[in-house]
Amino acid sequence: MIEHVLEGKLRLPEAVAKRAVRSKARPFIVEPEVTINNQWSDRYTVIEVSGLDRPGLLYQLTTAISKLNLNIASAHVATFGERARDVFYVTDLLGAQITAPTRQSAIKSSLLHLLSSEDQAAKPAA
Repeated sequence: MIEHVLEGKLRLPEAVAKRAVRSKARPFIVEPEVTINNQWSDRYTVIEVSGLDRPGLLYQLTTAISKLNLNIASAHVATFGERARDVFYVTDLLGAQITAPTRQSAIKSSLLHLLSSEDQAAKPAA
C-alpha cells in the first residue's frame, strides 16, 4: 500500500477511510449477560458481566456501578478474544449485600443497557 501511495496510484486519505470503515464491523456477535449472585460470597454481592469488549469498557462499567451507589471491593477482569468477562464483588453504601430483587433488577438492567448500547452500533448492517 505504501508503494502505491508513493507512486501516486493510491490516495492516502481514501485508503485510511476504507480501513477505518472496515475496522468498525465486528465479525462476532457477543450477547451481553449480567448475573447477580449472593451465594458465591458471604460478604459481597457478585456481579458477573460479559459482553463485547471495546476500548473504555472497564471504565464505563465501574462508573455505572459507582453511579448505582455500589462500592467495588474487588474486580476480576478477563478478555477472551472479543469477549470481556468482568466480575465485581460489591456492597451497598452500608457494606451489605444487595438482596432486594428490585434493586438487583435495576442494576442488571442498567449494566445490560450499557453493554448492548455499543453492541448495536458495532453490528454490521444486514
